[in-house]
Amino acid sequence: MKRLIINIRTNLNSPFRGLGGRIVMLVVLMLFSCKDSVVPTIPVVKNDETYAPEKVKAVMDEWQRKNFNFFVAGASPTGLALEGNDRGDVVTIGGSGFGVMAIIVGTERAWITREQSTTQMQKIVRFLGKAERFKGAWSHWYNPDGTAHPFGDQVKTGDLIETAFMMAGLLAAGEYYTGTTSVEKEIRDSVSSFWKTIDWKFYSGNGDALNWLYYSQENRLTMHIKGWNEGLISYILALGAPEPMNISYDVYNNGWLSGGGIINRTGKFYGYDLVLGENYGGPMFFAHYSFMGLNPNLMEDNYTNYWQQNVSHTMINRHYCVYAAPKDFKYSETDWGLTACYGGRPPWGYSARSPLNDDGVIAPTAALGSYPYTPFYSTQVLIHLAEYSLAHGTYGFADAYSPETSTSEKKHLAIDQGPIVVMMENYRSGLIWNLLMKNADIQKGLALAGMKAKPNFKEGFHKAISNTYTNEYDMMRHPDRGSFELDYFLTIGGNTRFIIKNASEKIIKDTTFNAPTGENIFKFKNTTTILNGKQYTMTMTTSSNKDYSLVVRLR
Repeated sequence: MKRLIINIRTNLNSPFRGLGGRIVMLVVLMLFSCKDSVVPTIPVVKNDETYAPEKVKAVMDEWQRKNFNFFVAGASPTGLALEGNDRGDVVTIGGSGFGVMAIIVGTERAWITREQSTTQMQKIVRFLGKAERFKGAWSHWYNPDGTAHPFGDQVKTGDLIETAFMMAGLLAAGEYYTGTTSVEKEIRDSVSSFWKTIDWKFYSGNGDALNWLYYSQENRLTMHIKGWNEGLISYILALGAPEPMNISYDVYNNGWLSGGGIINRTGKFYGYDLVLGENYGGPMFFAHYSFMGLNPNLMEDNYTNYWQQNVSHTMINRHYCVYAAPKDFKYSETDWGLTACYGGRPPWGYSARSPLNDDGVIAPTAALGSYPYTPFYSTQVLIHLAEYSLAHGTYGFADAYSPETSTSEKKHLAIDQGPIVVMMENYRSGLIWNLLMKNADIQKGLALAGMKAKPNFKEGFHKAISNTYTNEYDMMRHPDRGSFELDYFLTIGGNTRFIIKNASEKIIKDTTFNAPTGENIFKFKNTTTILNGKQYTMTMTTSSNKDYSLVVRLR
């Protein structure tokens, strides 16, 4: 057919020359078109299902449980968590506090029975009750007989940070084990007894700040706890503690806040706002340890919104690894996350790694403990590690590995295993956040610290912090609920319109509904036109005719 048309158009002697000829040619073309029709090719747009909810859920279930087993199958006969698998039978207090939270997670997910759970918790509180204590605080490590294990060159040492991690776990347990059995009652009574006998005020010394350590043999307090680091939970507990063991706001202000010195004066890194702490945020555990039970979504003071602080910290850490770190380290979208861990070039050692202290070592807990803050980016790491045998250990993931040298540290560390289990669960269900945040004394402590009961978010997509390198907000369907979920905040409720446009500016979804004032979630699923792997623009128009737009990449 094409060859005939070309011959007609190019033959100067053709009978189709002139107006009449053009008419005849048109008729011929129509006849040929009818006899020799070509079915148009319809392009097939593939919908990327790499991160389909059922696939992600299966991987999360498997590896969350494997890491959880460190605290049950790998536990000491005391019920507490071993410090790691290089310290023999020495148990750890802070890591066991995370373990208490992990046991609750495992119970709720039916990985262990309620009876198994309460039996182990009974062992834990009985051990804690007989263990040496120092003005009510526990030591960092213990021998199986309850005597304090040496901390450096000190034996009789109270450790307030480790005690805070344990007490946060115990208070969550007190809210969870509410049954009428004698075992659950014993757990609650023990938690109450511990809570009433920790002398937080003593650890504030002359009132300048809480002190991390108490060397009882020398009757000496040392190491002021000043922010920004993992110590926030110790201050919230100390503020909310029963009188006369509690501290005043002045101790919190002079100590943790340093009278305002906690603020980061640079304030922005890679385009992300960072209000508190050191440059580039420091190791990722700063955004994990205190927030295993404290929900940053519900924390805002005159300095910062703590959700935005922690998300920015995570994005800075990831940005450095993926886009700015030395190429020799071989970091990538599936290999990122710097925090305290074992590993490194020989001799392998423990170090608090960060963008300012980087030797090429990735710790799985860094990205996986950040699940609430960066669910898609954390999932990229999880799926990779699930297939990367080098990073596997006896209980879940190895403590650390190096993409550059293809070596790993197979040790496990309780304070690294715990955040993987608990923070994954806080993303999935909010379980531990919900338990600790409903505790009356925790609420008292937060209020005395100046935290607002309801953060005053700016109107718009208040939790969506876009990737400053791509200028997109990556959205993943929730693995348990199956929908895309976009948080938004309204200063005035009413009819709210959402429009989704594709990259060609074509409207593919337009919906309006009545939304209340405050925080809300816009939920939607894939359709024949809303596809994964594609870029879209979300626009929200409020009842007061204000528009807010966000460029998203659906995953």
